[in-house]
Amino acid sequence: MPSTGLSGGLIPHAVRPDRWCWAPDLGFHHRSAPHRRVQLRPAAGLLTRGHTIGVRRAVALGAGGAPADVAHAFSELEAWAAFTDADVFAELGHALSGLPGPDAAEHAARAVVLRALDRIDVTMLPTSWQGPLALAASGQGASPQEAARLRAVCDAAYRRLTRFETGWPPARTDRQAWWDYAAARACTALRDEDWTAAAHAVTDLYGLTGPAEEQATAWLRQVAATALPRVAG
Repeated sequence: MPSTGLSGGLIPHAVRPDRWCWAPDLGFHHRSAPHRRVQLRPAAGLLTRGHTIGVRRAVALGAGGAPADVAHAFSELEAWAAFTDADVFAELGHALSGLPGPDAAEHAARAVVLRALDRIDVTMLPTSWQGPLALAASGQGASPQEAARLRAVCDAAYRRLTRFETGWPPARTDRQAWWDYAAARACTALRDEDWTAAAHAVTDLYGLTGPAEEQATAWLRQVAATALPRVAG
């Protein structure tokens, strides 16, 4: 007989015990078979079945219950590249758990975001944004005029990307608006030292370069590796 709540209806799937676990030395495994590694695919949408798992859930399992805002931001690369193995997202959650945070964790978050930006091939970024991004990453403050320009560019790009009732257009139909929106957000967030927002924007920048799964997985693992000494310590 199925479990029921107070109202007599079926208990929603979201509140049932999670059948999947993750460990750094084993990867994903079923709760009832802790020594048998399984490969899970990132789920398309919210519905998970079979050997699939939501990307946010994979990050959370890797983080082991710790906050993982920066890791969740980087995991949005799943919207830009087709992944067939969710393990990298759990690795990301494990390595970046607790970021950003106080003291050393704040410095670690900065290092991770700057590393992620540095691992993007600069020649694949629009020429007009290469200089502003480099200056923002260097920690150089923006003049009032530059800050106003970034806000104006970001607002204009946002209006272009949200003008359709059917949702945001794919990047191929208005790539310049996507570049402007991601790059202006990245410059602003880097200067504001808002590392979660910066991670979101840098992930969009990398996604716009059109990485294949192997490239995207390698990029995420390079990002995660930046924080591994902190985890090991």
